[in-house]
Amino acid sequence: MDSPSSRSSQPVSPETLSVIAAAVTEFLGKKVRIRSARMLQAPYAVSRWARQGRVTVQTSHNITQRRR
Repeated sequence: MDSPSSRSSQPVSPETLSVIAAAVTEFLGKKVRIRSARMLQAPYAVSRWARQGRVTVQTSHNITQRRR
């Protein structure tokens, strides 16, 4: 079986990265730098357990306390 890193993936265009960075900058209110991005293969099936684990981790972060 192929590992995710061995699969060929499409590069993300600079225009797409610019739009993502602008949206995140607007949302957070401060300039951001995207360190990495990759396109997901379709269809991208995630197990319910994995999805719920990610939700739990993301909701545990309190972003409002970290603003400076």
